[in-house]
Amino acid sequence: VVECARTWDFMDPSERQYRPIPLETREEAGVRLQFWVIDGKVKGFRFPAFSAEELAKRQQQVGRKFADAQESRELGNVDMRVEHMDKTGIDVQVLHNTMFIESATSRAAVEVALCKSWNRWLADIWKQGEGRLRWSCMAPTLSMPDALDQIRWCKENGACAVLMRPVEGQRLLADPYFYPIYDEAQKLDMAIAIHIANGNPWLTDLYDHPVRIASTFHRFRIPTVGAFNDIIMSEIHEVFPKLRFGFIEASAQ
Repeated sequence: VVECARTWDFMDPSERQYRPIPLETREEAGVRLQFWVIDGKVKGFRFPAFSAEELAKRQQQVGRKFADAQESRELGNVDMRVEHMDKTGIDVQVLHNTMFIESATSRAAVEVALCKSWNRWLADIWKQGEGRLRWSCMAPTLSMPDALDQIRWCKENGACAVLMRPVEGQRLLADPYFYPIYDEAQKLDMAIAIHIANGNPWLTDLYDHPVRIASTFHRFRIPTVGAFNDIIMSEIHEVFPKLRFGFIEASAQ
């Protein structure tokens, strides 16, 4: 799912000071580059905004349809998404975030506010979709008590997984710091969904090299492979024998 202005309408009044501000600029060929300003800094991840003509051109180049309506991508019209699922023979979709595949903030209070609003947005979508649009919970890992509270709330509101990035700040996923999350997910029968991502700003900047089309392989996919290796080589499967892991959008489908 692609975040939009409505994503942040679910913030508590006391947390609205942390509401992300959309920023847009233009590049060559009419492509609009989009960003989020979070806590005074350009943070998070947003896809470039292509015109309908540019999307059609790219669709022809790669032989895959992705020129869907914006209100379907952003779930502004849930019925439209469900109708498209019916046409393509899909019973249930599991929705994952876009913005958080890069670090959104280094401040716990900001991360808690962002994750709470995002989770409430997805819960609202799940209710409108009458159970056909499941989703992965965003846990604010900078504050473990809040992360566990969010996981429990999300389980009750349609989430089937807890989303984790291969690199979470200065920590890798085999770090015992995350064991409370794994324990809670196991108790609630929720999977850990490891989406292609990189939550370490230094690594993200390092791999943002001139060959832009290739940089995402280093920034997002290689850390995902590393996370897979770390988990299968660690004690996690012994400590949490019933915990399930899924590796999402890593080009291995």
